[in-house]
Amino acid sequence: MSADTTVVVLGDEDIRTLLLAVGLDPAAGPDADSRSFDELDLDSLARMELAARIQDRYGVDVEEDITGDLSPSGLRLLVNARVGAAA
Repeated sequence: MSADTTVVVLGDEDIRTLLLAVGLDPAAGPDADSRSFDELDLDSLARMELAARIQDRYGVDVEEDITGDLSPSGLRLLVNARVGAAA
């Protein structure tokens, strides 16, 4: 695999579905992807559940990386980069 190839396993809709499953307010607007987990009111328990779901589905451990100041788009990039590195 060349260095410029990006593996996308976690897309926008996937991250939205995961966020809703761990407590994201369904009324959160389209900018939710760029707001931090703290701004989205997703506490450490919700972030831990999110990490567990990502581990189960994609085989990537991101629990230590999901901090309150990380955004869902940052998480999506992180997961896709780690899956790509493992490929």
